[in-house]
Amino acid sequence: MRDKVRVDGLLQFVVYVAIKYLAYSGWCGLGVSWLDRTGRSPIRSGLGFGLVRLLIGTVAGVAIFLIGGVSHWSAWQDVLLQYLAVYVPVRWFEWGIMELLIVRERRNPLKALLIGADRRTRVWRLGGIVVSHLADIPLILMGGGVQEMLPIGRFLC
Repeated sequence: MRDKVRVDGLLQFVVYVAIKYLAYSGWCGLGVSWLDRTGRSPIRSGLGFGLVRLLIGTVAGVAIFLIGGVSHWSAWQDVLLQYLAVYVPVRWFEWGIMELLIVRERRNPLKALLIGADRRTRVWRLGGIVVSHLADIPLILMGGGVQEMLPIGRFLC
């Protein structure tokens, strides 16, 4: 019985990573076609950038896990609010890194990273945050729902 639980957990993790990768690849492909004027293939570039975004999210998720553990963060009364308070700013920054990688035009990199180079990139980044949150839903549901799935200490980026 114990082995079955372990396999189910592994299967859940693989499904979660696959969902994240496909969601990120699709959104990055849209970003390439919408934001980049160099004529790169949105599909090929999207798949590559999706992997990069997944790796950035993994690093951020591990960092949040470690900071949360060292700081002994506890769950707020409203865990959904806590989830949003933690992950929206982190994801804004993550998608900012992706903006820097996707958009090849010369611009102020600090401005692009912090607030977005222009309205179009900011809209794309906000959409990326929504995509990231939507891709978390399967793991949250597999983890028992919002109340059971603490937002701190889980690798959700």
